[in-house]
Amino acid sequence: MTPARPLLIAIVALASLLPVGSVPAHAATQTTITFSVAGGGTNGNVGLDAVFGNTGGGGAYDRMVRWDAANQLWNYDQVLGSPTYGWRTTATTSMTVTGAASLMRLELYPHPTTTCSGTNENDACYWLTYDPWTGTRGGAHVQVTASQGANWLDVGTVRLPTLGVDGAFRMDGDVLSGSPLPDGRLSIDFFQVDCNWHETCVHPPVNERGNAYGTFGTSTNRGNRWTGGVAWPGRYIIYVRDLARDVHLHGFVDVAANRIPTIDLDSPCFGLDTCVMDRGTVPAASGGFHPTDPVRILDTRKGWGIGNGMLRFGDGSQSSTNPILRAEDTANHDLRVLGVGGVPASGVSAVLLNVTAIEPATNGFLTVGPRPAGLGDLFDDQHSYGAWPDASNLNVRAGQTAPNLVLARVGAGGRIRLYNYGYPLHMVADVAGWFDTGSSVTSPGGLGFFGVTPARILDTRNGIGGTAGASRFEVGDDRVIPVRGVAGVPSDAESVVVNITAVDPTATGYVTAYPSGSPMPDASNLNLRRGEDRPNLAVVRVGADGAIRLTAREAATHLLVDVQGYYAPASAGSRRTTTMNPTRVFDTRNNVGTSAGRLGPGESRTVAVAGVGDVPSNATAVYVNITSVAASSWGWLAVWPTGGDRPDVSNVNWPGGTDIPNMAIVPLGTNGTIQLYNDPAVTGTTSSHVLIDVMGYVS
Repeated sequence: MTPARPLLIAIVALASLLPVGSVPAHAATQTTITFSVAGGGTNGNVGLDAVFGNTGGGGAYDRMVRWDAANQLWNYDQVLGSPTYGWRTTATTSMTVTGAASLMRLELYPHPTTTCSGTNENDACYWLTYDPWTGTRGGAHVQVTASQGANWLDVGTVRLPTLGVDGAFRMDGDVLSGSPLPDGRLSIDFFQVDCNWHETCVHPPVNERGNAYGTFGTSTNRGNRWTGGVAWPGRYIIYVRDLARDVHLHGFVDVAANRIPTIDLDSPCFGLDTCVMDRGTVPAASGGFHPTDPVRILDTRKGWGIGNGMLRFGDGSQSSTNPILRAEDTANHDLRVLGVGGVPASGVSAVLLNVTAIEPATNGFLTVGPRPAGLGDLFDDQHSYGAWPDASNLNVRAGQTAPNLVLARVGAGGRIRLYNYGYPLHMVADVAGWFDTGSSVTSPGGLGFFGVTPARILDTRNGIGGTAGASRFEVGDDRVIPVRGVAGVPSDAESVVVNITAVDPTATGYVTAYPSGSPMPDASNLNLRRGEDRPNLAVVRVGADGAIRLTAREAATHLLVDVQGYYAPASAGSRRTTTMNPTRVFDTRNNVGTSAGRLGPGESRTVAVAGVGDVPSNATAVYVNITSVAASSWGWLAVWPTGGDRPDVSNVNWPGGTDIPNMAIVPLGTNGTIQLYNDPAVTGTTSSHVLIDVMGYVS
C-alpha cells in the first residue's frame, strides 16, 4: 500500500474590508485552520466546531469537509434538492469559519470500509460513518486554542487509532443492570483527554506540532455490552445517558486494553471513577448478601487501603488551591472497597465493614458514607464534596480502641468516604460481606435477610451454650458456637447476625468471630477494655458444620452472644437490602422522632421507621446505628419489633458518662415501628439520650 500522503493547508486570517461599524465585530474576521489527515487509506468526514470568546461550540458543526483515501480534503454540495447534493465538489486548502475564533476543535469520522471511493452519494458507504462495533479504525479529535500562540491554527498531522498500531485496542466492556437492557438503551460519547500535571495517567498521542489528539466517538449498547470502538489507552471523558430512566452523567475513567470499565447502571456514577450528574439521579440498588471470611482492607498503621498516614480531620475537602494538597487530603479519606478483600470489582451496592478506631487522642466521632457523584465542574477536584448527613457510625473516646459494624453504600469509583470529627487517628476495617445490585448476570445467589426473635445462645457467666458457655474465655481460647438449628436459625442459613458482648474483661484485648472450619483471620470484631462491658454486632459466615467460632486474644473475658437474624437463600427479588445515606430518625436531645428528653430508667419508646425519610412503607427490617449519649451511669438498652415481647437480650451496653454506638438489624413490627427499652440497671436510676440512624432497609 502506498503510504498516506499528508495534506498541508495554508493558514488564512482575512480581515474584513468593510467599514468599521457596518457589520457586527463577530463577523468581521474569518479564521482558517490547517491540518493533515493520516487516515491509513480510509475515507471520512471532518467536523469543525469553533468557539468565539466564551460563546458558541458544543452544538452543530460550524463546517464539515471530507477526505479521501489519498488524504485529500474536499468540499461537497450541501444544498438540499440539488442534483449533486452530497457529491464532492472541489478540493480545498482551507477550513474556514466566519468570526475571530478562540478555539477550534476537529472531530474525524472514518467511513466503515476502505473500498469506499468517497466520490459521491452513489457510493454505498458514502453517507455512513464507521461502526464502532466492527471497525478496525476509530475516530479522532484534536483541539487548539488561541492561547497557544501565533501559530495555533497550524494543527499538524492527525492520526486515526488503528487496531494493533501504536497500542490501539478494542474498547469493549460490560453493562450491568437489574432491569432489562435492550439495544440502544444507552447513548455513549467518549473523548480522550490528558491528566493534570500532578496526576499520573497514560498521555494521549502528540504530533509533530506538539498537539495532543485522541480517540473520539459515539456508540450505543448492544444488550449487556458497550463499545468505544478502536481506541488508544489513556484517560477519557465519557458521557453516558440512560434513556430508559432519563439519567445523564459524564465522568473520567482511565482505560487500557486490560482495564475497560464496566458500566453499572445501578451504581453511583454508573461505575465510572468519578462523575458529575447532568440529569436525574441513580436510584438506590436493592441486592442480595454475599458473605466473606473476615479480611482486613484498611489499616492506616501499615498503609493498607489508605497509604498516607492517620485519618485526618474532616472529609477530605480542601480550601487550599494547591492541587497536590487537595489530592493528598482526598486520598486520606476515600477508601476503595471494590476489587479488594473478596469483594468484586463491579455489581456491588454496599459492603459490611467492621470499622475500628485505634487509641484516638481525643473524643470525637466518625461517619462512613459513599463517595458522592459530583455536581458542577468535572475538572474541579472538589466537585464531589458537599454537606454530610447528620449521622454518625462510630463514637470514640480518648485513648480507647473501639469498633462498630457499618453498612456502607458504595460510592463513585467503588469507594466509600470517611469523615473524622476529631484529631487524626489510626483506623482499621475488616470486610464481612457485600451486597449485589440485583443484576442476575454477575450476582447470582445473593442471600436475603430473615429476622428472628432475639435470643441468647451463649453466656459464659451461667453456662448458656453448653460446653462453649461453661466458663469465661481465657487468653487464646477458641470455641465452636453452633448456630444452625438454634434460636430459629434454619439449616440453610449461610451467615448469622449476632450481637457479641464482652463482660468484665481482665485487660485490653480483642475477640474475633469467624466461620468454623476456616483459618483464624487477622481481623477483629470486638475490642476489650479492662472491666468494661462492651458490645458489637457481627455478621459471620456459617461453617460447613453449622457453627461459627469465637476466640479471645490478649485478655480473658466473659462473652454473651445474642442472635438477631440470618442470611439465607430467598425467592427472587425478596428480602433484599437497599442501602441509603445515613438518616437520623430518632434523637431524644432535639425532638427528632420522639419528644425531647432522656430515656429514663425502665422506659420504653416507640420508634417510627417505615415511611420515614427514604425508608419505604413496605420495609420489613432496618439496619440502624443506635448511640447512647451521656448516660448517667452503667446500663444497657434493647430494641425489638413492636408487637412482640421484650427479649432478654441487649443491643447497647455502656459505662456512665460516655457515648457508645452499636449497629442492629431489626425486623419492623406493628405499623413499621420498633421498640426501644432502657434498663434501670443496678442503680435503678440510669438514663441516657439515644440517637438512631438508619443505614438501610429490607423489603
